[in-house]
Amino acid sequence: MLHVEINCKQRISASSSRAVIAMRGIDGLSKATWPAIVRRTITDTAIYRLRHTFGRRAEVSSLRPITPLKANDLPLILVIRNEADRLRPFLKHYRELGVTRFAVLDDRSTDGTAELLAEQPDVDLFSSPITYSQSDLGNLWRQRIVQIYGQPRWYLTVDADEYLVYDGMDQHPLGAMADWLKRRGMTRLLAPMIDMYPSGNIWDVPFDPIVPPWQVADHFDGSGYEVTRSPRHLKITGGPRTRLFARQHKLTKFPLIYVDRPTIFTSIHSPLPYWRNYIKGLGGLLHFKFFADFDDKAQVAVAEGQYWNGASKYRQYHEVSSGKAALSAMSEQSMLYEGAHSLFKTGLIDKIDW
Repeated sequence: MLHVEINCKQRISASSSRAVIAMRGIDGLSKATWPAIVRRTITDTAIYRLRHTFGRRAEVSSLRPITPLKANDLPLILVIRNEADRLRPFLKHYRELGVTRFAVLDDRSTDGTAELLAEQPDVDLFSSPITYSQSDLGNLWRQRIVQIYGQPRWYLTVDADEYLVYDGMDQHPLGAMADWLKRRGMTRLLAPMIDMYPSGNIWDVPFDPIVPPWQVADHFDGSGYEVTRSPRHLKITGGPRTRLFARQHKLTKFPLIYVDRPTIFTSIHSPLPYWRNYIKGLGGLLHFKFFADFDDKAQVAVAEGQYWNGASKYRQYHEVSSGKAALSAMSEQSMLYEGAHSLFKTGLIDKIDW
């Protein structure tokens, strides 16, 4: 079993980040912590199953008949709305990582997203009569799609602006990562979300669908994060959105997850059962929001009101950034991204002993 040392709350500096965001496993959690984790898991599981039994269901329908997955298939679940200009590099990245099927729930897109996806032979396209907020921010849709394809098996679940990276990814595709985790008794991959941004004025940098986004938004914060232990997970916060908007953003995510009967997508940040969430951080989820259309997208999110708490974080994005002639995320914490090794140098992710 791997070792962990986690304080109740500890701030990361450039010199201490390797020790703090190590999250080496579960042995370092005190015996007094485990009852709280188990109690919270039991309570939240019961609440979910009650809601699901008495009407909180997610209806989905597919554009065409679904071909059953093979044993070695690795499906990716994606909930998407109006991201046509972002799709090509996204699909290319995950195909190269070994994804064999994309299960995409298109949430009423109007920009050609559904049409583009329908042209892809490895995409199963779904729709739903309920809204994003009614689907518990997409979690009920994800759970329903898992029911369609079956379990137990590994699934990848990410957003259209998230790109998973990890040590050795050029030689070891996601199937190898899943095998590596399984051999060590791990059922999910912890990959903190890393906000990426360009070096200059964000308003001058449009998204480029021709190149990987990290070649354009090529910087990230190498320090300034916080880790807080809770009964649900290790809550990781910080990054440029915290600096720019004075608002904590939860960065903990588990994009690669072995879904079995106890697994429930109650949250993208802390799926059930919670005791599986105290594991080693081995991946980084590069997150690409900071492009020229950042404020435009924030305004749309506010107008639609489908996100958590009435899209309050997007409202704050707009209030802070609108009217500014220039917006830059660069600071003394900024580091140039040169590959996954850039992240494990600072302790955000670890090397993998393949």
